[in-house]
Amino acid sequence: MKKYSKKGLERRKAERECLSEFFIRHVNKIKTEKLHCANCEEKLKGDVSEVAHRLPKSTFKSIQCDDDNVVYLGGRFSSCGCHSLYDGTNEQLQSLNIFSAEKEIVEELLEKVTEKYNWKLLDRWLIN
Repeated sequence: MKKYSKKGLERRKAERECLSEFFIRHVNKIKTEKLHCANCEEKLKGDVSEVAHRLPKSTFKSIQCDDDNVVYLGGRFSSCGCHSLYDGTNEQLQSLNIFSAEKEIVEELLEKVTEKYNWKLLDRWLIN
């Protein structure tokens, strides 16, 4: 586990301040709207592991709590494991039923990003 200095820990805490409310809001949405996995339609249980970030929250802090940066996928308590595939290898991501639609959303989402990103991200999403 990575160790942080006191100053680094305070900065990390400030960067992640919005995430608690963000996850609560989205888990409640899953429960109240009785949502299903966007990829396979399995009924979701309302667990935080079912809230997937399209672009990683650790890399893209400028949009980590943006509601457009979310897709609902079967998490650790589901039999489908779509969230793991989404976060997995490029081949796993690209094999998902929702890949084409997600690619378009990610292209639009990149317009909101303030951080610099490299070709590996674009390669992952097959963006030229």
